[in-house]
Amino acid sequence: MLLGGERCLRCSKKSLRIPLCKNCLPQLRSFGFRNSCTKCGRELVSEIRVCSYCRESPALQSVDGAFSLYGYQLWKKSLLFAWKMEDKRNLSPYFAVLFYEKLCAIENELGFSLAVVPVPPRAGKIRERGWDQIEELCFYLEKGWGVKVFRLLERLSHIQQKKLDRLQRIEGISSSYRLKNKRKIRKFCKKIPEAVVLADDVLTTGSTIEACARELKAFGVRKVFSLTLFIVD
Repeated sequence: MLLGGERCLRCSKKSLRIPLCKNCLPQLRSFGFRNSCTKCGRELVSEIRVCSYCRESPALQSVDGAFSLYGYQLWKKSLLFAWKMEDKRNLSPYFAVLFYEKLCAIENELGFSLAVVPVPPRAGKIRERGWDQIEELCFYLEKGWGVKVFRLLERLSHIQQKKLDRLQRIEGISSSYRLKNKRKIRKFCKKIPEAVVLADDVLTTGSTIEACARELKAFGVRKVFSLTLFIVD
């Protein structure tokens, strides 16, 4: 609903078009972690620079750096659910602004530009639901700020990842993504980009990002980073 039909997911007060009130909306800009893993970007609770996930069973071996805006917890977890599962598409431009700001910060830190490669949805998702959140995010990035978006990948598996446990994800995702047909790629990608950032909503085990990064590096992309809105601790 456009007027007063939402409740703020953070404080439960009435909000307008999105499930965050005007007082809580600025909290979305409070992203990033003071100390994060140098491999996957997870928040660190110790002085060790690499988290326990990456020490014990590192998934991101083809990725040159991983970044996330938020931890997947509390009201921010509910916010992603509202966007992704309840079709609160009016959140898309807000997420796009925050994604773009973080992308610019990463580019400034690295000293070079990054093209965006969206992690593709499972086959049939857009037909079933009518939209895909990452594709819509990329639409705003392209139209709003002229970000170069290369849709180089396609997904083979029809299984929803949320139905798989951590081991199943790591074992099964590696063969679930591949480059599109070269003829399709040539239509919108005349030259292989030097450096890209994979865009996705959540980094869980890292297996999806790793599978996509391997395909991109085999294609000839020299540097592959990832930027997700959320990361599971």
